[in-house]
Amino acid sequence: MQTLVSVPGIHCPSCAALIKDVSSEFPAITQVEVNVVQKTVSLEHDAALDFEAWAAEVATLGDAYKVRVISQ
Repeated sequence: MQTLVSVPGIHCPSCAALIKDVSSEFPAITQVEVNVVQKTVSLEHDAALDFEAWAAEVATLGDAYKVRVISQ
């Protein structure tokens, strides 16, 4: 499965690294691509992913890290 989300708080490579680090805690996620310019995150994952838990964890990175689903 693939999910594409918008995360307005992404503004630099360190932001991308933080999101990848958080994502590594979720075994159902097999690949994470962060586009700093477009402020998007593409997740490859299996059906077992607790997306709401992942989004909540990303949101703990800061007020601007609100996840909005673009496509699933």
